[in-house]
Amino acid sequence: MKSAVFASIREGSGKTSVVVGTMAALKNKYGYTKPIGDRLIYKLKRNRDYDSHLVTDIFQLSEEAENITLGFDHSKLRYMYNDESIKKAVMDLVEKAGKGHEGVFIEAGKDIFYGSSLKLDPLSLARHTNSSLILIACGDSESVMDDLSFAKRNLDLDGIPSCSVIVNKVHDIDEFEDLYLDQIQDLGFEILGVLPYKERLTKFTISYLAQRFYAKVVAGEEGLNNTVKNVFVGAMSTDEILRNPLFNKENKFLITSGDRTDMILAALEGDTSGIMLTNNILPPSHIISKANERNIPLLLVSMDTFNASAKFGHLETLLTRDNKDTLRMLEQMAEKYIKMDRIFG
Repeated sequence: MKSAVFASIREGSGKTSVVVGTMAALKNKYGYTKPIGDRLIYKLKRNRDYDSHLVTDIFQLSEEAENITLGFDHSKLRYMYNDESIKKAVMDLVEKAGKGHEGVFIEAGKDIFYGSSLKLDPLSLARHTNSSLILIACGDSESVMDDLSFAKRNLDLDGIPSCSVIVNKVHDIDEFEDLYLDQIQDLGFEILGVLPYKERLTKFTISYLAQRFYAKVVAGEEGLNNTVKNVFVGAMSTDEILRNPLFNKENKFLITSGDRTDMILAALEGDTSGIMLTNNILPPSHIISKANERNIPLLLVSMDTFNASAKFGHLETLLTRDNKDTLRMLEQMAEKYIKMDRIFG
C-alpha cells in the first residue's frame, strides 16, 4: 500500500493545510491517520485530535477521529506500548485507514522531534510503515535553508524509502527558486513543491473562534465565515473608543461585555467581522436584530473580557470545515504547485 508521512520541521509550518489541499487535489482517493495527537479537543464526550477530526470531517472518512490516533499523553502511551507493540499499532492504523483507498496520508506530530521517545516521530513512522517522508519547511529563506541543512547533516534516513521537501509560505516564489532551489537539490532533497504565502490562511474565521471559545452564536449566523484582520478589546469608554483609530480598521473583531450596548451598536455600524459578548450577558433584542440584519455574528461566552482577550492572544490559526473558500484555495494551490505524482516517492 502506498503511504507518505507528512512532517513539519518546525511547529506552525502549515502541515495540516498541505495535507488537506493535497488530499483534495487527489480527489479523496486516499485514507488518513495521525498516530500521535498534539491538539487535544473534547467533542461529543470523547478525546480527539483537532487535525484528525478536521480531516475525517472534510473528507467524510469512515474511521472515527478518535480511532485514527493512538493517544496524546506520552506517559500513557509509554505505559500501553513497547517498541514492538507500538510499531504494530501504527501499522494497524495505516492498514485500517487504507481500506477502500489507493493509499494513506500519515500526519506526524507538531515538529520533527515530537513523539521521539515513543518512536512515533516522523522518521520512526516512516520506518514502521515503509513510507516516503515529506518534510515541510517554512519561514524566511535563510531559516528554510538552515532547517534543511541541519536535517541533511543530522537526520538518520536509513530505512526510509525516500525523503523530499515542500517549502511553504513563500512570499516571492520566483526569487526563492532562483536563489535557493539549486542549493536544496545539492543537499540531496527532491523538491515536491514551493507554495506561496496566503494572508487568508493566517486569519481567524468567526466560526473557528466560536468553536475554540465554546461560544453560543446568538445572532449573525450567516457571517460565520467572516475573517478577522484586527482585534479590539472594548474595556474603555465609548467616547475613547470612537476616537481610537484602531476601532475604525477593517474586519475588526470586538471583545466586550454584553452590557456595553453603546459600544456594540457602534461596532455594528462599522466594518466589523464579529463581536464576542463576555460575562454571559445578552444585549437587548434590537441589537440582536441589527446584528442579524448585517450578518455580524454575536458570540456569547461566560468568561470575562480580560480572560477572553488573554485566551485570544494564545490562539493559533487553524482550518475549519465551514470555510469552503479556503479549502478550495488549498486544493488549487496543491494542484498548481505540488508534484502530485511524486507524493509517494
